[in-house]
Amino acid sequence: MLLRMLIVVLVTFVAGCSRQQKSEPSSAETGQITITGTLENGEDQLVTLDLMGTTAFVPIDSVRCDDRGQFAITFSEPGMNYYALKYTDQGYITLIASPGDHLHLTGTAENLYPYTVEGSGYSDLLRQLAIVHKEALEQLEKIALASRNIPPGPGYAEKKQELNARFDSVSGAFHNYSREFILNHPDSPAILIALYNQFGPGLPVFHPLTDLEIYRFADSVLYASYPGNEAVRALHSELAAAMEQLRNQQQEVQLQPGDKAPDFVIQSIDDHPLTLSTFRGKFVLLHFWASWSKPSLEENRFLAECARKFGEQDLVIISVSIDDDKQEWHAAVKEQIPGWYHASELERWESAVANLYRIERIPANFLINPAGTIVEKDNFGENLIRSVEKHLQ
Repeated sequence: MLLRMLIVVLVTFVAGCSRQQKSEPSSAETGQITITGTLENGEDQLVTLDLMGTTAFVPIDSVRCDDRGQFAITFSEPGMNYYALKYTDQGYITLIASPGDHLHLTGTAENLYPYTVEGSGYSDLLRQLAIVHKEALEQLEKIALASRNIPPGPGYAEKKQELNARFDSVSGAFHNYSREFILNHPDSPAILIALYNQFGPGLPVFHPLTDLEIYRFADSVLYASYPGNEAVRALHSELAAAMEQLRNQQQEVQLQPGDKAPDFVIQSIDDHPLTLSTFRGKFVLLHFWASWSKPSLEENRFLAECARKFGEQDLVIISVSIDDDKQEWHAAVKEQIPGWYHASELERWESAVANLYRIERIPANFLINPAGTIVEKDNFGENLIRSVEKHLQ
């Protein structure tokens, strides 16, 4: 990742301040949204509230804090939405609110942090995410600055490499934090912000072409709960376009008979590393399946027949399971036939071996000759048995 590409934009989150303090309206009955707050030392501070659209921020209201630094904004918008509350040009707080909500914020005029938000657990989740995001951006900014200031001469390449490694470590740690944040809060619309966070312009934390599974997860839970939200619908459309692009790319580069079989190392069911190339000199039937796939379970009886019929004729079967539950996988492996090896990364569709072989559906199989070349692909049932027999003869 090129450090010079990092132009850090601190997406900061701040509390602001209104004409006068208002009594709490019966928003649950009116469907209105009320945002109140107090900004310490914020007398006469201008506060603006925008609706965060997919292409632009739409102004909702602007008010000034009273002499106690207090503000109140009441407005109406249908459904759940994302809002930006601003009081300086340095950044904004991202809030999540629905009709009937009353949010209350506290902060200070001198600092963007700390702030608190009450009345919206979703907005408080965003506060927690924002703090970790800000820390990561500050670290990356320091690394980028150090990289720009490396003096030319001896040791330049080594120092540059060291800083690149630090950059990847920090960005990778925040990527992992954001992934866990999304997976651990499937009921919260806050995960959309985590999905779309950036390290800087052109440097997204996630990308649908490289982080397809996390996009799928976020889309599945958000679209089920908030199908009317503009940003959620945009995510749904973006994911559909990305999946179509991936399908087109994969169709162009699918492994075919005549291609060299990519080598790999994977953990076997008895916790030993299993390497494809160690079976060079034998025919290998590489099979992809899963315990939760009924067609896979039905196909396994033909693999068992191949193992019994050809196992003594230099045929090795390697079944790679697209499972994520170890117990279910083990329970589905009912027959331990000599020459038939079972392995899995327990990463479901994130399996590195499945991606290496561009697996789009299961069951799938490749017959690999003793030289390591794919000679047949996706023969099933009786056709599989005849195909193996033909090549062994």
